[in-house]
Amino acid sequence: MDANEAVVEKQDAEEGNSVPKEVSCLKRLKSIIFKEKEVELMTTTEKVMELLQPVRYKPSSVEEISRETKFTKSEVKFLYRSFKQECPNGIIDEDRFKEVYENIFPLGDASKYAHLVFHSIDREDTGGITFGDFMEFLSVISKGSTEEKILWSFHFYDADRDGCINKEQMLKVSESICSLMSHNSEIAQEMPHVDRVFTMMDSDGDGVVTKEDFFRYCITTNTVRQSLDFLP
Repeated sequence: MDANEAVVEKQDAEEGNSVPKEVSCLKRLKSIIFKEKEVELMTTTEKVMELLQPVRYKPSSVEEISRETKFTKSEVKFLYRSFKQECPNGIIDEDRFKEVYENIFPLGDASKYAHLVFHSIDREDTGGITFGDFMEFLSVISKGSTEEKILWSFHFYDADRDGCINKEQMLKVSESICSLMSHNSEIAQEMPHVDRVFTMMDSDGDGVVTKEDFFRYCITTNTVRQSLDFLP
């Protein structure tokens, strides 16, 4: 039992194991992400990933996780148990993450979009997502402010993490969404739309969209602000 698990178990002993109604919406997420599958022998790659896991996220208490992620203590405990049950080594790799999106969007090609989401969460490029990474991601998309969601969206587009977005990156995201929704025939039709939006964002015409450009466009465009409720 690791430090996180010990903290959760201690909290349970003190508060009981009841799960409030707010957690019911998270059960659906659990059923999608943590589907039952056969336990496989740990490969060498998985062992290496497990060695990477402890250095990135070591909260000292359920209260600390709750405070940092905006989830209640009961929600944190529920998600932690689910995560540890299906990911004993504390890591979700990209293949497993893609399976999640394939289950949600079975008619389309989810691999490109899932890769972009995974890359935006795995900011240290370790090849795996820890419970801490996962909680930060869920916190932003489900409980984050408009500003936090816009910032997350910027990093989602800024795949090379150079602090700005070019038109190729914007088109890549648009293409991944079309593939996700099984609208491959519409990819060519997206180029004029991408051009138009990019031009509106790139206020100084230097060929790149900065964080400030992106934020200004998103915060002043009603349709964009509304769409933030449906991230990612």
